[in-house]
Amino acid sequence: MTNNSVGTDLSRPLDKKTVVITGAGRGIGRTLALGFASQGATVLVHHGHSQRAAEDVVRQIKSAGGAAMLAQADISSAADVARLVKDAVDKLGPIDVWINNAGATANSEETIGLSDLDIFERLMAVDVLGTWLCCRAVASYMSVGACILTTGWDHAFVGAPGMSNQLYSVSKGAIIAMTRSFARELAPRIRVNCIAPGWIDNDWSTNRPPSFRERVAQTIPLKHWGTPEDVLSAALFLSSPAAALITGQVLLVNGGDVMR
Repeated sequence: MTNNSVGTDLSRPLDKKTVVITGAGRGIGRTLALGFASQGATVLVHHGHSQRAAEDVVRQIKSAGGAAMLAQADISSAADVARLVKDAVDKLGPIDVWINNAGATANSEETIGLSDLDIFERLMAVDVLGTWLCCRAVASYMSVGACILTTGWDHAFVGAPGMSNQLYSVSKGAIIAMTRSFARELAPRIRVNCIAPGWIDNDWSTNRPPSFRERVAQTIPLKHWGTPEDVLSAALFLSSPAAALITGQVLLVNGGDVMR
């Protein structure tokens, strides 16, 4: 019988792995950074503008005995992305996991005063162009067997009414298509998959009226909102040896709200 555990702690498959997470200062990105670090990974915590929040994530990881470092970049800028990748490789060596988590929003205080066209261009620049630039820039610096994760949206498959939903559908649909293209291009050396969350608790959702939250929950087959930890679980799985035969796929984390 083959002993697959020689030299490997199967309970911590990401131990000593190098991980870069964009937009890791808050929300799901924060949970991803803390979660991967808790599994023994060395995490580069990227932020675009949330420096204090990102610094706090690094402090939390280090205070828990983990390894983390900070990096800032505008991922809609090719020059900034090139600098981010160089910084990551200089500090970490070959990258094992790159998570494209950073994304713009179409329905928060950040968009107050912006026209629909401004919001559209912002989402395309950060979500679509940013993901594309990062994937292209980091691929040649990743280890054999490495993986890239992108971030989609479950309703990109079925659509949803309203301006912000239209924009999310366009941007996340593009990312899903991009994921499959990169999966074919970078195989067999690198796996590329997409996590498409549904209704996940975040700063926006927790400020919605209880009646709205309950109404949404009743439309979900599992009858409850997801959490950032649910997304973390999916990311840990897709980054682990357990997902060694999985590439070019979209994993919906949504309680069954959209089934595909």
